[in-house]
Amino acid sequence: AAGLKPGIRLNSVQVKAHARQLFDSGMFKDVKFTSDRKRVLFTLTPSTQLYPMHLDNVPLTPGKELDAKLHDRFPLYHGLLPASGSMVEGICRTFEEMLAGKGARATVKADLTSGLGPKKLTAVNFTVVSPPVHIGRIQLSGVSPPMQAKASQLAGQQTGISFDTENTATGLQRVFENLYHDQGYAAVQVDVVQLDPLVASAQSIDVPYAVTIKEGGIYKLGKIELPAGALVTRAEIEKMVSKKPAGSGRPLDLFVLAVCDVYNAHGYLDCSTELHPSFDDAAHIVNYTLQINPGPQYRFASVKFEGAPDAMVARLERLWKMAPGDVFDQSYLSNFAALAKKKDRSLSKWMQTVITTYDFKADPATHQVNCVFHFAKATQDAR
Repeated sequence: AAGLKPGIRLNSVQVKAHARQLFDSGMFKDVKFTSDRKRVLFTLTPSTQLYPMHLDNVPLTPGKELDAKLHDRFPLYHGLLPASGSMVEGICRTFEEMLAGKGARATVKADLTSGLGPKKLTAVNFTVVSPPVHIGRIQLSGVSPPMQAKASQLAGQQTGISFDTENTATGLQRVFENLYHDQGYAAVQVDVVQLDPLVASAQSIDVPYAVTIKEGGIYKLGKIELPAGALVTRAEIEKMVSKKPAGSGRPLDLFVLAVCDVYNAHGYLDCSTELHPSFDDAAHIVNYTLQINPGPQYRFASVKFEGAPDAMVARLERLWKMAPGDVFDQSYLSNFAALAKKKDRSLSKWMQTVITTYDFKADPATHQVNCVFHFAKATQDAR
């Protein structure tokens, strides 16, 4: 990594150059050296600010194989990178070489970006800045004649969409599954594979895919069973779903969404669900067992009313009933503005002159929620 080879003779200028090479990598906070006639001793202070690597729209496959190739070229790389430095620049050039080997000339840049991936990581994010990268031709197989037109139309709609290294394959899988689920193919299996070579020009890089579909049979939706001890009964959820207007979504999706809404209202903001199907092939009915993973329960911490006059803030605070330490009810937050207008005539008159928005921040460490209402003066057109 320092560009050193055993047995070579170095003068002081050369030693300094090799020390600078180590420092410029970005992997070390400090690099010092001492020397005598027999040896050079480098004293290294590792950087404490290292981050994982994230590929934004680079059409390469992240994982062990790519990491091994990078480690061979950059011996200090073990999965974490500094925010900048010669190593990061070198990886940009390496990615450009790899893409050139696939027939695509591209310019790759890197920057430190927060909020990446499902865990909202801060990572060194590598992006193809030119030319734009798109989903290319989608090769379909396993599609039956009754579904050929719909599947081909969907493939055409996806072609040309911006490519995302992390999400494109799973996104394609999901949209084709949803298409088939809408038609009653509850047992459908969709396999998505990125193909080579890339189709590249000066205008774009197109990433082709193969989508293989195992349709299975057509099933009618049967029962959806909730786990024992759930916060809501199946009858209550079915009643909530029945009030939804026609065409608002698939019954199964609406059922799951209603369950999550109930758990959110009880402070379980990280609630997630998993559906486990059971197929009755004789009757062509699919029943589901819904697994609920509620996560931690969040509690209300504070509320602020920004952009409101002191007199209106006082009125809003009097109407606010959720106390610090109470289980956080997200539905109370979304309904509060309407409640305030209904309960207080002065507030109602004033709120007609402003645009009201709100947001909240849930702290995953303390499981507390801070809320903020924003009031901005409405224009004549907005009113």
